[in-house]
Amino acid sequence: MNTIVKIIFGLLIMSGSYYSYNFATAETRVRELCGQIKSGMTISELRTFGIEHELLRPRNESGINYMVESKTYGRYGCKVLLEAGIVKNAEYTFAD
Repeated sequence: MNTIVKIIFGLLIMSGSYYSYNFATAETRVRELCGQIKSGMTISELRTFGIEHELLRPRNESGINYMVESKTYGRYGCKVLLEAGIVKNAEYTFAD
């Protein structure tokens, strides 16, 4: 019984550390990702970028799309303005 408690406690510490690290480094990491989204990118390039960096992919070809990280439950991400499937602007966003 004592061994099971130690294993469970160890797993809790490991998972807590994983989530704490993701949130502690999220702002810097996501700001850098948003800076990599350039005006003129096509929506297909943007969707590929989202897949590569584990961001929610854009759904609409025009208007504002939020590409957020699933690791941080959507709190950190990029606000991307698209017009006719072309990126016009991208900026970091934080949902508090």
